[in-house]
Amino acid sequence: MIASTVQKRVDFLVTHGLSILFVLFMMFPIVYALMTSFKTRGDVITSPPTFFPPTWTLEGYTTVWESDMLTHYLPNTAKNAVGSSLLTVPLAALAAYAFSRYKFRGSAFLQLTILGLMMIPGLTNLVALYRMGSQLGILSTNFIMIIVYTAGGLPFTIWIIKGFFDAIPRELEEAAFIDGCSPLQALWYVVVPLARPGLFAGFLMMLVDTWNEFLAAVILLSSNDSRTAMVGLYDFQSSFQVAYHVQTAACIIIALPVVISFILGRKVFFQAMLEGALKG
Repeated sequence: MIASTVQKRVDFLVTHGLSILFVLFMMFPIVYALMTSFKTRGDVITSPPTFFPPTWTLEGYTTVWESDMLTHYLPNTAKNAVGSSLLTVPLAALAAYAFSRYKFRGSAFLQLTILGLMMIPGLTNLVALYRMGSQLGILSTNFIMIIVYTAGGLPFTIWIIKGFFDAIPRELEEAAFIDGCSPLQALWYVVVPLARPGLFAGFLMMLVDTWNEFLAAVILLSSNDSRTAMVGLYDFQSSFQVAYHVQTAACIIIALPVVISFILGRKVFFQAMLEGALKG
């Protein structure tokens, strides 16, 4: 009995100790960036560097506030990320429902093909996307970014939502069919409400991915009025001066909307992840 109690305490201390160390390791860069954003221009280049600001100031945030970050870059990022996420989830839900409920010739091959699309680096498509956007006259617009992000996010979102659809008993839809529902009505009134946590998880993951996207945006958006927040970070770089406090302040401001969205939707997101793990 004593040995069992001691073993439990040791396991408790080791598990929680390792968890705390892991959290501190992951949080250190974020907290250090936050502290740097409150430093002055001179404090960020002191040697040795200091963790806490010797003099607390909002100089970095003031510079970001006076730039185009809040007037152009962040609104463009929000339009692209929210627009593509709202478009991706319904399209992915329809495809996932078809793969989950209907077995047709080539279904398995098509699913593997969609999964294989996730393995293709996005860099390989940028030249073709740039040429098509140039010929269509849609470069440096929110439209091309929403289309590109939607196409890139569909494969992963389809697989996420399909897992939730697979876990929903088909008997519920069969009962809806008996009551006179069409397949689309059964999807809307029966499947979607039950899979709502999974749909939200797909939306949130798509939102975070597109919010932080840089490579496609820097290639396809050349106009300052259409640039996103990640591309706009270039405005705070200079060859003649170090402005780490401004850059970190911009990073904190860019991250805040996504962090707030995740905090507000964390219960549904964790519920979706837990249900997906248990049902999978």
